[in-house]
Amino acid sequence: MTSVLHRTETADRTAPPAGFRRPPPELVAVGIGLLIWWLCAGRLLPHLPSPAAVVEEFAAAVASPDFYESMLTTLRRILIAWTTGFAIALSIGVTMARNRYVEALAHPVVFIGLALPGPVTILFSTLWLGLGELATLVALTLAVTPFMVTFVYDGSKALDSGLFQMATVYRLGSVTRFRHVILPQLAPALLSAARFGFAMGWKLVVLVEALSAGSGIGERIEYYFSYNRPAAVIAWTLGFTVVMVLVELLVFRTVSRRVFRWRTKAASAR
Repeated sequence: MTSVLHRTETADRTAPPAGFRRPPPELVAVGIGLLIWWLCAGRLLPHLPSPAAVVEEFAAAVASPDFYESMLTTLRRILIAWTTGFAIALSIGVTMARNRYVEALAHPVVFIGLALPGPVTILFSTLWLGLGELATLVALTLAVTPFMVTFVYDGSKALDSGLFQMATVYRLGSVTRFRHVILPQLAPALLSAARFGFAMGWKLVVLVEALSAGSGIGERIEYYFSYNRPAAVIAWTLGFTVVMVLVELLVFRTVSRRVFRWRTKAASAR
């Protein structure tokens, strides 16, 4: 009894006071990161600009039309490469899972694509096609497609054959079979492929634009880097990152909730 009372008193002393709300962990993490950055800037790392200098550069960038033109150019390239790569990955991944000959034929190519570093793909595309828009789009597409093929292929291999037999027994049409049998099983793999491919393209597009393009966020970052303006480099990178986070929160998470809302209904029905 005494030990129970002792533990209760200890818990009361360590518990937060009434009305106290802990700040969100994301906010705490950002605050700690900013504090470490402020302590290191100009002290431990002499060339690292302070948060205030970066905020000033970020405000100047956001106020400039060049920022939005560059961001739209970069987004357009990512969307074209991502859409093209996803269509290729969907056709190849599903075909590999359904046809052993195609699987044996395409597997080495996909493996080489996975093993080949993204910067090497960019350099090869530039050597083949020269500097320009086409080389940028081809490099991004070649870099992201093998990863999306892997997601689609693994998801297609995991399809339940029993459901196909049931669809055959009930004589479901091709469209109905795809919508109600194949798509619900393949949706997690497709969403993972789309999300990973978009994130991969988002990371590589900066390098592609810095090496072979004359416009875009990557070209602007390379420009400020060559003129030794670290605050501007970080500010433009920050703007780029903010857009990426917004795409994840507003697009992919929204799609994920809508696609998998049946899981919530199924769980509540139990």
